[in-house]
Amino acid sequence: MLNELYELSRSLERHGLLQSTTHPDVGNVGKGYCLLVELDDNGTPRGLRILQKKQTATLWKHSKGNHNSFPAIRTQKPLLSASESKKIGDDAWEKAKLSEKLMLLSKLDYSSINPECTDVKISEWSAKQLESVLASEQPELAALKQLISVFPREEKQSIFIQNLTQLLRQEILRCGQEDLLDLIKILLIGTYESKNGKYIAGCMTYYDMYETRKYENLVLSSETQRALIQLLNSKHVEEGSEQQAATIISPFSGTKAVGVGDKYPNPNIPLLGLTYLYSKKSDTPCLTRYTMTGTKAFQAGTNEIRAINDALAFLTDDSRKGRSWQAMSDSNREKPNLLLAYLPEDPQNNAYLAKILGDPSDSDDPEEYRERAEVVYEVLCKQVLGSLEDVLRKNPNTKVNLILLETLDAGRKQVVYETFFTAERLRENLLTWKAASQNTPPIEIRVRDKKGNILIKPICPTPSKICQLFKINYIQSGSGKPMKQSDASLHEIYRLYMPDLQTDRSQLVERFFQLTVQKSRWLLGDMAYQLIVDYVLPPTKQSRTQARQAAMFASLLSILLYLTGIRKENYMLDVPFNVGQFLKLADMLHKEYCVQVRNSGDKQASLPAQLIGNEMLAIISENPVEGLNRLCDRMKIYLAWAESAIGENAGLAKWILARFEEVSMKIVAAKSELPEQFSPAQQVQVFLGYLAVIPYKKKEKNSLNKPNMKEKNSNE
Repeated sequence: MLNELYELSRSLERHGLLQSTTHPDVGNVGKGYCLLVELDDNGTPRGLRILQKKQTATLWKHSKGNHNSFPAIRTQKPLLSASESKKIGDDAWEKAKLSEKLMLLSKLDYSSINPECTDVKISEWSAKQLESVLASEQPELAALKQLISVFPREEKQSIFIQNLTQLLRQEILRCGQEDLLDLIKILLIGTYESKNGKYIAGCMTYYDMYETRKYENLVLSSETQRALIQLLNSKHVEEGSEQQAATIISPFSGTKAVGVGDKYPNPNIPLLGLTYLYSKKSDTPCLTRYTMTGTKAFQAGTNEIRAINDALAFLTDDSRKGRSWQAMSDSNREKPNLLLAYLPEDPQNNAYLAKILGDPSDSDDPEEYRERAEVVYEVLCKQVLGSLEDVLRKNPNTKVNLILLETLDAGRKQVVYETFFTAERLRENLLTWKAASQNTPPIEIRVRDKKGNILIKPICPTPSKICQLFKINYIQSGSGKPMKQSDASLHEIYRLYMPDLQTDRSQLVERFFQLTVQKSRWLLGDMAYQLIVDYVLPPTKQSRTQARQAAMFASLLSILLYLTGIRKENYMLDVPFNVGQFLKLADMLHKEYCVQVRNSGDKQASLPAQLIGNEMLAIISENPVEGLNRLCDRMKIYLAWAESAIGENAGLAKWILARFEEVSMKIVAAKSELPEQFSPAQQVQVFLGYLAVIPYKKKEKNSLNKPNMKEKNSNE
């Protein structure tokens, strides 16, 4: 992966897109409530406000790992002494109302400063590292420059804390925000830790300048962060560089370079969090024997590593979500992976590569996606192929890199899958998958909604959705049991979705046939059965979810048929598909008989626990001859009733008989004979036939028969 990112950094540099957007000592504060303290030009605290978790997450800090943080400082010890902390019990505070909390805080002695509170200062390390800011004349750094100048060093810390406690006291007198009051209380007196018998604050504070009009931007602004990163990266010699400047041979370029030292950058990457580009345990035996402990085992050039870090920041920028990065399902875990997809020779290309190679449903508006799910893939294909048009014209062999990263634990991240293909190969595979997704028969799954019935049609599955489908086991009732692991690996899924030119997919497709039939047979059978019995699924979240899963399974099965050369124009006329249609009609006839004869026309009365077509579905899908013989014997009574039925309630029965005749003629006319056993591909056609709409030609109004009869059941 590092090699690919190094090549990307060189490409970004050639295109003028490589910017100093990262520095190993500059990162984000992280989510959590925070007190923002504003100082005047003399360094006296003047303003105070609370920042919510999302606001805090956007703040930057300069630190050495988890230490020497500035201007974000986590105050571990309370500002006031333990004698003051004892005055307010944690339980009493939790139960108190706002007015009572104000009363409790008013009784504190704000002159009783905690001598153990030594956190609120700028450390010697921070002051030295930020010396270049004091010498800078950049207007974007003016506020930070002033803050560093007036912020207390160790000798003036006690005076600053006294001033800060007085500011907090004044804020308490006029405070009407309970969340702000809770945070002030924690900073002042902390909470009691029974393990060590001490009071701990652990309150995040952030410092900025009060006179905002004097500066172009605040310390907390992204403009300050960018300017600081560029300034720090422009320094050729940093602290400790004399010890780290041993000349090494770069593993990337093969040239002499200054080594990166004892620490690689750990950028904050979407979905993964803080991630070291390279790290090794210092006591790994196979390395210690060669004195190659830790990062010495892989010493790269410091400038090259910084460029790689910047290239990764370019790929994972918020503006490139869906284009070069995207969340992707993990085949072995519940947490999502990070998918990276890009063109090394055209890194700024706007094609939604990550979406189409991962998950197009990861939309800012999930409801909008649900409404347009059937056409999303087609629209996405058009956008990607349109964006790649110039690339394909200039060099169809341009590489497309695909990398998936996963989190093992908080300290370890790894590449779970990595591959590349040409832009031309990508184009051909997308066009094939798009055409294959249109190989589905007419399927309509109805779900009741507040506004009416929602019609869900087959949805083209992408790798992330396929992975999710194979993480669910369906039982005979159609209900699903989620699993952590997918029955199909990411390697198998991408071999199916993005095969090489030389790849023979026949064995892989056969495996997916067997796996998909095994996974979907109960869901598809139950879904079709519910639609026959109730016409529409109930208005529940589970019904909608299962309807979309069934629609996606139907699409995947149709794609697999397409990849083996079986087209819907042919298989809809073949024996297996029409056997499925025959079973559906058998259910419809059985149900209509029960409504009209057993229940005397009462559509609300109960039906048998299982209708005959659904009962024979599992048998016929494996042993069609035996299953059809048993079905025909049981259908005689219902066929005899339908043929003799008369009156206004006989219309649906006559319609079903007519469809039986049409389906039977297709089975007879099919070139293939009914086999003793259906293959997995033929089983797929049976299930699709059972789920698909029964086709028929509508009669004209002047016909002797009833006009424009639709497929329906007695619950309509």
